[in-house]
Amino acid sequence: MFIIFLAGFVFLLVMGLPVAVGLGGAAFLYFISNGSFIQMVQTTFAGMASFALLAVPLFMLAGNLMSESGITEELANFARLLLGHIHGGLGLATVLASAIFAAITGSAVATAVAIGGVLIPTMCKAGYDKDVAASLTATSACLGPIIPPSIPFIIYGVIANVSIAALFLAGIIPGILLALSLMIYIYFVARKRGYPIEPRSTFKNVVAGTWKALPAIFMPVIILGGILGGVFTPTEAAGVAVVYALLIDRIIYRKITLKKLANILLKSGLETGMIMLLLGLSEPFAWVVAVEQIPQLMVQFLSQANVTPAVALILMNIVLLLIGIPLETAPALAIVVPVLAPMAANLGINPIHLGIIICFNLVLGLITPPVGGVLFSMCGITGISLERLSKAILVPFGISLIVLLLITFIPELSTFLPSILLH
Repeated sequence: MFIIFLAGFVFLLVMGLPVAVGLGGAAFLYFISNGSFIQMVQTTFAGMASFALLAVPLFMLAGNLMSESGITEELANFARLLLGHIHGGLGLATVLASAIFAAITGSAVATAVAIGGVLIPTMCKAGYDKDVAASLTATSACLGPIIPPSIPFIIYGVIANVSIAALFLAGIIPGILLALSLMIYIYFVARKRGYPIEPRSTFKNVVAGTWKALPAIFMPVIILGGILGGVFTPTEAAGVAVVYALLIDRIIYRKITLKKLANILLKSGLETGMIMLLLGLSEPFAWVVAVEQIPQLMVQFLSQANVTPAVALILMNIVLLLIGIPLETAPALAIVVPVLAPMAANLGINPIHLGIIICFNLVLGLITPPVGGVLFSMCGITGISLERLSKAILVPFGISLIVLLLITFIPELSTFLPSILLH
């Protein structure tokens, strides 16, 4: 029966059908062959019947509300005022703005488009090479799904039954590490190529810029502070984020009209529908994988081959990077987590650590040359060719891989904050 299941899954993907259809179709073949279609229906609805999953539409809505409120320009201006006088200041501002915006939207593509649309033209006008500006922005956008709140962390937490609050905390240090690494990179590139620096901003201008950007900066603080303080759960935090985003727009920015609000609700609903359909159909897929004992067979194979946990992690990284190239993060999580989570548990790998590794890998797939969703977005914004951008991104992509290796082999980078703040 498993052969039918596997062949069906591969066939549906090769036919170019959506991943959700591939997952559900393969599981359907398996259940029909066993005469247990009712069980598929039950497991499908069980995959969506989770309180934690309510955070997905709410965080998406909150991110879309903040994006439409015009906060992107304020964040970009705040970062420029703070860092523009340093070598590579506009590049540093791009990384900082991406990090803050990432903590609002939790999306790599949204971060790339929003921040890139504002700061790439500014960098180019100041004398930065367009391919450098685009590659830096694309790599900085990877902070989106790593710095909390993160939709991929929520999806992983639900599938692997891991604390979402712990995953949010676990993403902070890796996110900061990646941001600092990219800042160091652009600083030295700017010095080497002689990019201009901006005049130092006056204290008055910095205070004014900070005041305008403060509502956006404060949003992730409210979310994480409330979760850690026991005021609300991650799901309730998502609801608070929506109310906060609406109040901030009504009181301060006043950019969202009723027509825009309707479009935001529609966009958030469509995005949520795709993810929920994917998660629902991934549950019977995961059930088949568990029943057929695929993770146990893989562990047995690795044990017979005398593969250590360190080697297993390297193999996981390679496989995850390759999977992240053609697949979006959510579908990839639905496929790999049911297989890797039990296998990692048998190898003694911390599930929180594993979650950071999986999400980091899949996000890097979005900027892996020569394809990737973020790369295509950057080409659309800048007008440069995919080939040129793929060459330019090799160095920042390599830096991201180094950060990935550090995260992989120093588990404390992921587990330190959850261990001290949630116990």
